Amino acid sequence: MKKKLILIFAVIALVAVLTTCFVACNKGYKWHSVGGGDATAPVKSNGGYVVKQGNYLYMINGYSGADQDNTFGTPVKQSIVRVELKDGEIDNSTAVEVVPKSVYNSSKKGGGIAIFGDWIYYVTNNYDKDKNGNASTTNSDFMRTKIDGSATQLIATINSRSVEYLFTPTRVWYFASNVLSYIDFSGMKNGGDITNGKGAVKGQLGDTVSSVVFNYDASKIYYTRSASGDSSMTYNELCSIDKDGSNQKVLATLDTYLARGEKPVDNQQKVFTFTLLSVKAEDGADTIYYTKSYKLSETKNAGLFMNKVANGTFAVGDEKHLTTNSVTTLYPLGYAEGALAYDSQSVYCWYNGENAENPLQVTDSSKTVWFAGNGYAYYTATSSADKLYKISYKEAENTSVVFEEGMKIDWLPLDGVEDGDFKCSFFFATNDNNYLHYIKYADSEPKSTMVGIYLPADEPKEEE
Repeated sequence: MKKKLILIFAVIALVAVLTTCFVACNKGYKWHSVGGGDATAPVKSNGGYVVKQGNYLYMINGYSGADQDNTFGTPVKQSIVRVELKDGEIDNSTAVEVVPKSVYNSSKKGGGIAIFGDWIYYVTNNYDKDKNGNASTTNSDFMRTKIDGSATQLIATINSRSVEYLFTPTRVWYFASNVLSYIDFSGMKNGGDITNGKGAVKGQLGDTVSSVVFNYDASKIYYTRSASGDSSMTYNELCSIDKDGSNQKVLATLDTYLARGEKPVDNQQKVFTFTLLSVKAEDGADTIYYTKSYKLSETKNAGLFMNKVANGTFAVGDEKHLTTNSVTTLYPLGYAEGALAYDSQSVYCWYNGENAENPLQVTDSSKTVWFAGNGYAYYTATSSADKLYKISYKEAENTSVVFEEGMKIDWLPLDGVEDGDFKCSFFFATNDNNYLHYIKYADSEPKSTMVGIYLPADEPKEEE
């Protein structure tokens, strides 16, 4: 009897030791709350590397790449830092680190960070080790952290570091290898740390998706998929779905462009394969940009088109043919003004639906348009950039240099935030170890200013 009691006590003691060890070793995402934040304030510029929520800016604190130590609580550079706006000006003395993880995804199409209510959403490299002690070189974590840093939750881990993705208030969508997938996190608790994605559910829309366009301002997600109908015809389907996963709809398919009584087999020049390139939200509708091709004895390129989708309706009569060129690079201007897109010589031209054969050349070759507004396009050289230019895209004149400074342009796109009187461009400055800088639009003599937190080793030394 005594031996049994001794054994029971020993087991209880061992359980107590293991429980203590588990609690002590599995610390989760312990971080200090930085206070502040305004979860009820409107959000501007989701998807970039700077997001404005009320009088706060949340930003990716520079660029350091994929190889730094990403243990929670360690990164400072490339982490998420918050600063306050005071009287419409950035007060860098208020800079605090909110998310001590390195934000990273190698896709040049962007994704950035997003804020909905009291959560910041981001993607970060996963270096968890397998049973042999080898750290992952391919996995990413979708995560979220409270805007005051008080809680962090792992939503899910995926086997990619280069996906296109879009956060919504209830799920994250991502596209890779012809699969459009989602992770619905509406079932996760709204407080406290979560290290295992508890409450999140994975799913996919299909494995025959060929193109997707994501936009935080658009009302829907648009994608193309292989058709399941007449296998003797070459075509695909243009589709949409609400961001919460409801209202999946086919917008265009085999017979969309056929008149009543026409048969697809006799009118194959009206049966199309679509490739989506971009979407722009405006005036209660989404303007989508796409190329079309059709198959006769061989595949024929029909060119670049745009159409507006309102209330889930795609009307053939509203479609505009922008150019016969086979375009892969463009900047959308909206349904009224068309697009800035490459011509056959890789030069940006202005296509507005009326000048498809004789477009206005806006830039010379080897340039990249990053954004446009008020009739101006803003661009840099494509390979490396030390100047940001602007030009009137309607006249292709009045070119001027907005500012001169080395900019990192081979990761996320150059970013801008416009909200009332607050108007700034943000970029990673190559002459400052890729820390984040900003330029105020309204300055008569634009001056680049660092914003965020320097690592001690990178902090500029005062001149003697």
